[in-house]
Amino acid sequence: MKISTEVLGQQAYKVLKEMILAGRFVPGQKIVQDKLAAELGISRTPLRAALQKLEAEYLLESIPRKGVMVKKFSDDEIIEIYDCRVALEGTAVRLFTEKASAVAIKELTNVFQPFQSGKIDPEAYRVADMTFHNFITGNCGNRYLGKIFQRSNMLVCIHMIGLVRPPEETLSEHIDIIKAIREGNAARAEALMIDHLEKSKQLIMAKLDHEK
Repeated sequence: MKISTEVLGQQAYKVLKEMILAGRFVPGQKIVQDKLAAELGISRTPLRAALQKLEAEYLLESIPRKGVMVKKFSDDEIIEIYDCRVALEGTAVRLFTEKASAVAIKELTNVFQPFQSGKIDPEAYRVADMTFHNFITGNCGNRYLGKIFQRSNMLVCIHMIGLVRPPEETLSEHIDIIKAIREGNAARAEALMIDHLEKSKQLIMAKLDHEK
């Protein structure tokens, strides 16, 4: 049975996105389309569809005379991403806390359990960080907020950039947020989440000021 170009394009999109997340393609790297199409076993047509979708999601960018590149975020763009995260995730954690079940809280608690003793692996922690934030926004009870968050790829963009602050600094912040959720203190959970994200934003802003 012949697979349609549309289906092939969707499959290629998912594979490419996973490659970007896994660091196979890094920010600023050119996508060599002929080579990639051959590697994926597809023609250029579905590959172009996949690339266009990833470009619309801000993970790739077309640069004149250079081609399609993996998006490289400026510090200003990172600050803008954090501004959006503060607004969305502050609301999400408040809503999540107001209705979170014991099972959901347990699942959230388990995310950082492996890092509370011994040396922390940065890559494993980065994945856990994404899982934590995705879980809260995806289970806050507001479907529109969850869709906006996922479709904007804010966490994917931050994942591509790398950890702004070390795990040794942010682990306790995550644990405090979970504690507030467990206690059902929605206002405190929201305040802690905003503070958690603002600290990373302020660090980037301080770097910008230093470079001026």
